[in-house]
Amino acid sequence: MDTFISFIKSNYILLLKSLEVMAALTGLILLKKYKQDKTAKFFIFFLFYVVLIETLGSYTLLIYKNKDYLDIYDTLKSTVFSKNYWWYSLVWAIGSSIFFSIYFYKVLRSRKLKTLVKYLAVSIICIQFFFYVFKFENFHSGNITEIRILNLALVLIVTSIYFIELINSEAITNFYKSLPFYVATSAMMFFLIKTPVVFFEKYFNTSDQDYIALKYFISLFSILFMYLTYTIGLIVSKPEKS
Repeated sequence: MDTFISFIKSNYILLLKSLEVMAALTGLILLKKYKQDKTAKFFIFFLFYVVLIETLGSYTLLIYKNKDYLDIYDTLKSTVFSKNYWWYSLVWAIGSSIFFSIYFYKVLRSRKLKTLVKYLAVSIICIQFFFYVFKFENFHSGNITEIRILNLALVLIVTSIYFIELINSEAITNFYKSLPFYVATSAMMFFLIKTPVVFFEKYFNTSDQDYIALKYFISLFSILFMYLTYTIGLIVSKPEKS
């Protein structure tokens, strides 16, 4: 078990990047299949967006492990930019809130449910931006928990609304051929598993190897589940005409 955990810790970044690229490339390969499905193409765009933000978010590793960037390191080490919490809170926590809101707004058929999603999403995202601006200095010590909780709440709301509509429609008979089903399932499970870990960030200690191992394990396998589900969904789903 120790060898397995050591392997995950040593190859975490490589494994993460491989899963992200796998899903994005699958979307690119199947882009022609979904040429009439604008919602699916929007989702494929999101997969490439994730690859981009993860690549840019790796600036901390580049700066701190490269002696050529010592001047940049000295400049950043006493600022919130010394860590990438500010980046992921903006482009992932808030960014994914925006994406899933738009995505499921496009997917839903009911005007009432679409209106509900629109107003809830706008309200929650505005509150997220409020916390981001007025608690910006807090990124020096970790994530702003409120932003992550609101992100989880919004994803749970929009995916639950989608499932409610799906259950009450004829589409339920062919749910396994619908890409939104795979997107909703994987997103709901990912955020339910990953978000609670944020609460323990303040207890993070490099000497606590058990916690570090658990954190890597939870993170990697929640991401593995999400991207494998995305990939399978893209392959087996049938495109819908926009």
